[in-house]
Amino acid sequence: MNGPLAGIRVLDFTIAQQGPYAAALLADLGAEVIKVEQPGQGEVGRTIARDPETRYSYYFLAINRGKKGVTVDLKSARGRDLVLRLARACDVVVENFRPGVMERLGLGYEAFRAVNPGIVYASASAFGSHGRWGRKPGNDILAQAAGGLMSITGYEGTPPTPVGVAIADHIGGLTLALGILAALVHRERTGEGQRVETSLLGSLLAAQGWELTYQLLTGRPLGRAGRGHPLVGHIWHVYRTADGYMAIGGVHVHRWRDFCQAIGWPELADDPRFARTGDRMRNMRHLNALLDDHFARCPTTEWLERLEAADIFCAPVYDYEQVLKEPQVHDNGYLVPFRHPRLGEIKLVNCPVRLSVTPAAIRGPEPELGEHTDEVLASFGYSTEEIEALRREGVI
Repeated sequence: MNGPLAGIRVLDFTIAQQGPYAAALLADLGAEVIKVEQPGQGEVGRTIARDPETRYSYYFLAINRGKKGVTVDLKSARGRDLVLRLARACDVVVENFRPGVMERLGLGYEAFRAVNPGIVYASASAFGSHGRWGRKPGNDILAQAAGGLMSITGYEGTPPTPVGVAIADHIGGLTLALGILAALVHRERTGEGQRVETSLLGSLLAAQGWELTYQLLTGRPLGRAGRGHPLVGHIWHVYRTADGYMAIGGVHVHRWRDFCQAIGWPELADDPRFARTGDRMRNMRHLNALLDDHFARCPTTEWLERLEAADIFCAPVYDYEQVLKEPQVHDNGYLVPFRHPRLGEIKLVNCPVRLSVTPAAIRGPEPELGEHTDEVLASFGYSTEEIEALRREGVI
């Protein structure tokens, strides 16, 4: 079935992760995404996190699924003219080069707008296009560093700690896709294209909106999150059990006594050190130590059964192997079977959006370098002779 973006054509000049992830989401939603790479080498994502045995980049597969691949020498005048010709019949251009690179290539917003006034031109940078870092290159770990996330992750007395995944890239990709979709809605209503700009830094600040608002309005530093959250005093923590760990997602004022009853320690509710919310917040370190010792007496599943029976928010702490075996993941289609031309029958992480009428789907594998160049150019009106001439000249 067609996705909601069926009929939308996207010229994808993105590299690494932030931009490619945004474009992959558009492909999942049904857009025809044409990934443009340099002939002979392709983009850097093809070389990242290669399997040491197969030399295959699962990184590239995960964030370039469902796209068509073409190669064009963007540094040549013929290559520039070619992509501008393609843009006449496209809806979106997306890129995440360092600010200024596309302009130096003669492929900035104004160049595309001149050939297609309705084009949505989306740019994603590391730190934003203005200010002293406007031309500074960057990536996920730099955004986590400059965006303050490392300063609250981890424990007091330990070095600043990055999150274990490329969280800024993924939030940045989602933000970029959101901006593109909003611009397409505006164009549908008015016929007017526009430029969309996002950045890793801006996206990560938005994701920390609550915490940064606290700092802005109080002037007080948050401190390190440790195994919970520096602003939450309602048993929002990870605890050791007899066979692993579990997370408890908040025990509010009116549920404190229910919580103590559920864990088989009713007298804890009246302990003067913890009886009121303020008491618990002041003595949280001591309370957590007591709860660690208490929870260490029984396995995770037993505690989860007790807490769930009392409607206390809780979950096991899983590693990736356990996540991939969890029935809830499979029952909701968060992993999807896929037949890959090189890898055979595999499973991939599915698009997280479910639509009842126009479903999202992984619509194909990642493209081989230049795999669809002839097909795409022919669909835009290039003859076989023109395509061969471009190839002889090294343009494609």
